[in-house]
Amino acid sequence: MLVSIARPELITIADEKTDRTYFGGSQSWYAAEWNRRAGCGPTCAANILAYLALTRPELRALYGYETMRVESFARHMEDVYRFVTPGNMGLNRIEMFLEGVAAFAQSRGVALDPHVFGVPRAMGGKRSHAPGLARFVADGLASDCPLGFLNLARGRVKNIQGWHWVSVTAADLREDRILADASDEGERIRFDLGLWYQTTSLGGGLVYFTQ
Repeated sequence: MLVSIARPELITIADEKTDRTYFGGSQSWYAAEWNRRAGCGPTCAANILAYLALTRPELRALYGYETMRVESFARHMEDVYRFVTPGNMGLNRIEMFLEGVAAFAQSRGVALDPHVFGVPRAMGGKRSHAPGLARFVADGLASDCPLGFLNLARGRVKNIQGWHWVSVTAADLREDRILADASDEGERIRFDLGLWYQTTSLGGGLVYFTQ
C-alpha cells in the first residue's frame, strides 16, 4: 500500500542562483557552524511546519515568507532553530523536538497536537515485527503531515545517517517491509524503516502533528 502526503512538491525549494531544486531544507544553510553540524532536527521541524502552513490557510502563520526559495527557507530555518534548539548532544530526544515545535507554533498563535511512536533501546538491536509502526506511518501521512523521524543508530540500514532527523513524506507499506521516502539534506532518499526498527540498538521514533 502506497501512502503519501498530498502535495510533496510543496517542499521543493528553488535556488535561483544555480537553477537547482531541493527536496526540503538542508542544515548546511544555517549561518553558524554549530547550527550546520547539529541542525538536522530543526531542519526537519522547518520542513514539517512549512508544509502545514502551505496546505492549511489557518496555519499559514507557521511559515513567514512568500516563496520557497533557498534564501527565504533558510530564514525560516533560523526562525525555527530559536525554538527547536539542539543541546550538546544535538536534538537526541523526541521530547526536545515536541517542546520546540509547540513553542514555535505558540509564538505564531497556533496550537498543534503531537502524535508519537517511540522506539526504545534494544540490546543488540534485535526486535520482532513492529506492532503498530505501519499503522502509525499510514495515519500520519493520511493526515497530510510529514513525519519527523529520529534515528539514533541506523542498524542494518546503510543509506541513512545515525544520530539524525529526516522528514518522511511517503511510504510503501508491504507485508514484510516499510519503504519510506524522506527529505534528507535537501535530497529525496528511500530507506527500509521496518529493517531499521528491527535492527537499531539505540532507538528513536517518529512524530507528526495535527490541529
